[in-house]
Amino acid sequence: MGKTQERIFNEYIKFILEHKKQPLSILSFTSDLKMKESTFYKYFTSFDQLEKEFWKVIFDRTIHNIENQDVYHSYSINEKLLAFHYTLIEELKGYRNYAVHVLHHEKIYELYPSCFETFKKKFEDFTSKLVDEGLVTQEIASRPFITDKYKYFLWYQPVSILKFWVKDESKNFENTDALIEKTVNFSFDLMISNGLDSFFDLAKFHIQHF
Repeated sequence: MGKTQERIFNEYIKFILEHKKQPLSILSFTSDLKMKESTFYKYFTSFDQLEKEFWKVIFDRTIHNIENQDVYHSYSINEKLLAFHYTLIEELKGYRNYAVHVLHHEKIYELYPSCFETFKKKFEDFTSKLVDEGLVTQEIASRPFITDKYKYFLWYQPVSILKFWVKDESKNFENTDALIEKTVNFSFDLMISNGLDSFFDLAKFHIQHF
């Protein structure tokens, strides 16, 4: 990300956290930054698109970080998804207040914030590749009419994890780490075998902490 784009991101997030709403207009926003309005349009078409781009950038950084670790390529499919979620939370720690704002202002009729749209597509592409890899290595069971739906099922992992994380007050977000492990293990148990043990373990955790 270039310095100008990053500045726009940071100033926009700062404005949102201070005012709890979007700037009145792109012109007023860029004027406050002593920036030409046209400069904003080099990177974003609107504030809504900027918000979607933020989550895309976070996703891309997460993937870049995990795939540039030599050990990642020797991981099982389960471990690769665990690495993604742990790294995603690390990437977001510097923007925690903004993440709290986004999740707390989710529309009541939404299953997830609308700004997750691009993030969702990229996550589903990522998990679709993991599923394909898991089918080859037999870490994932092939089930008629169901296998191609796994990626949609897995999408609710980051949604539930992020909604928990923004409320997590445990030391070093230890409860979020525990939730990540239980959620991923449960999901893979369902995709390969009898998932009852992981289901009860995850259900117990939710009862204790939600």
